[in-house]
Parts: sequence; structure tokens; C-alpha cells
Amino acid sequence: MARSNGVDTLPHMELKPPPACLDDDPPVDPSPLTVDEMAAIAKAMGHPARMEIIEYFRECKPHTVGDIAAHLSLAQSTVSEHLRILRAANILRTEEDGPRTWNCLNRVVLKRFARDTEAATVRIDR
Repeated sequence: MARSNGVDTLPHMELKPPPACLDDDPPVDPSPLTVDEMAAIAKAMGHPARMEIIEYFRECKPHTVGDIAAHLSLAQSTVSEHLRILRAANILRTEEDGPRTWNCLNRVVLKRFARDTEAATVRIDR
């Protein structure tokens, strides 16, 4: 730990996300999501700030709450609450890395949601 003006500071280090956050997406589970899972995902995605957070994850890398708050110009506490809601719907997953928590988009769940939503639009004539 370096000292500057009598204050302890950490030397500048580049933040590197844990490898698990950077793994390729596993194959999409062929089973449909439950009605409750579909509703939870739809509800979680029903806020513009949460959709902006999901959009931010299009850059395929994990982010900390501070990264997201700075990008969206929102208070860190506001972003934390949005992240909590996205995690509860299984849209995000987290990786603990010492004092940091990396947030990673659960692309497989979103792919299943898109697939099952599209399947709901198929017309069945009887």
C-alpha cells in the first residue's frame, strides 16, 4: 500500500474480471421457461433503466455497479436496486472477486425468454 500525504492508497491496478464471467455461454436449455419465470423476466425488464443496463451488457464483459452507475449517470444506490431486481429474475448473475462484485448478463436466460416469447406468437388453427 502506498502512502500519499499520510493517507493509505492502493497502487493503481487494472480491474480484471474473474474468468468465470468471461466464459462462453453454455447451450440453451431446450425446456421452456415456466409461466412464473416468464412473468418475472418480463416484469424485471419493464423499467427503462433496467433495459439500459441490459443494453450496456451488449459489450460482452462483466461490469461493477460503479461502472454501470457512471455509464448511466445514476446514483450507485439506484443502480444497485435495479441490479437486485435483474438478479432476482435470473437475468444477471454475479461473481465475487474479493471486495468487488462483477455483474454478468445471463444471456442463456434471455435467449430462452426470447424463444418462448416467439413461440407464444405462433398461430395454431384448430
